[in-house]
Amino acid sequence: MEEEAKRRAEEEERRRLAEEKRRKEELERLGEQLPLVTERDVAMIDKRKTAKKSRKKDLDDKYLACDPLPDPENEKDLTTFITLWREQVDGSIEEAVTNCQTAEDVIKSINLMLAEAMAQYDYNKINWCQEYIDKLREIIIHKYDVISTFILTHIEKYTKFTFEEL
Repeated sequence: MEEEAKRRAEEEERRRLAEEKRRKEELERLGEQLPLVTERDVAMIDKRKTAKKSRKKDLDDKYLACDPLPDPENEKDLTTFITLWREQVDGSIEEAVTNCQTAEDVIKSINLMLAEAMAQYDYNKINWCQEYIDKLREIIIHKYDVISTFILTHIEKYTKFTFEEL
């Protein structure tokens, strides 16, 4: 019994020493690799910046295409679009639905930017895109509420039958 306990204690001590040695070697290896990892991270950040610069396009293509949508990459253009659209009173139901569809087209463009930001792990851009998508969706919901209120208030204009016929 005593011999077996002694043998277990020795085995346990050997395992502890081997584990300690393995940890020490791992820490040394990680210490040696730290400059390489840091260098790789810096290189990845530089490549991300270079890729971002290379994706910039001239605005001429947008103007040549006569695209009425705001450029989602241009925050000033996007904010102006949102402000004007929010303050605009729609003259008809068709106009309101068309404007809401235009906003959905803008959201589609922002979603493309969001996908790119997610691929680049650009969390600031992800939050920015999500914020503008939420703003546009909030206005869309408000506009549809106004449309619905108008329709229900003036339902008699949209029915074929007179009050007596009903």
